[in-house]
Amino acid sequence: MPEELTPEQKLNGQLAFFPEMEPEAPAEESVSPRAIPAPSTCQMSHWHICILLCDILMRFDGILPEDWLYEIAVPTGHISYFMYMDALGALLEQNAVLRCKEEGEPCLRLTESGRQSVKQSRLYVPKYFRDRVHLTALRYVARKHALRDLRCVYEPERGGWNVTLSCMDRGEEMMQLRIHAPSKEQAELLGERILRNPARFFGKLLDLALTNEEEQYDLTDN
Repeated sequence: MPEELTPEQKLNGQLAFFPEMEPEAPAEESVSPRAIPAPSTCQMSHWHICILLCDILMRFDGILPEDWLYEIAVPTGHISYFMYMDALGALLEQNAVLRCKEEGEPCLRLTESGRQSVKQSRLYVPKYFRDRVHLTALRYVARKHALRDLRCVYEPERGGWNVTLSCMDRGEEMMQLRIHAPSKEQAELLGERILRNPARFFGKLLDLALTNEEEQYDLTDN
């Protein structure tokens, strides 16, 4: 039977290790993280603005109404007025963009040289800026196209406001929907929500009308 070890005896290879805990920093010394500000299009150069304008046109098959491009770029705060006018003037002077008319509306069209240039240089504009401006452009153009086929009228009514939506096709009214709202703000909010995707909204209404069935009644307890 092995001998019992006394507490005074040391065992080779057995050590006790107790890690020291780092003292907690006083509350007053804690540093709160600072939010990093988002990049601004003001940081872009004249050359970047030229590429970005061409890239927006390229997104829409190389042509947009001139006032649409302005509304996408300037009032939204993406590009300042002076930078926009300077860049557009340079593009026209270099024959990268031409002014033309489509259905009597002044438009801007990318030339073939403009298309080739923007294909080769669009990635020089940081993706953050491209995504912001392109998202604004897609939303703006979708809304403009929706308003061509959809008339939205707000009218005061006793006890509130009405929003009247008329779905048009080649100048003929195909469907009209009138919704009552308790206030003008609510009516405008309702109209804005529908204008985000009117095709989906009216498509669901038509699907519901075509698939609507009579309610089934239970006569087992008759």
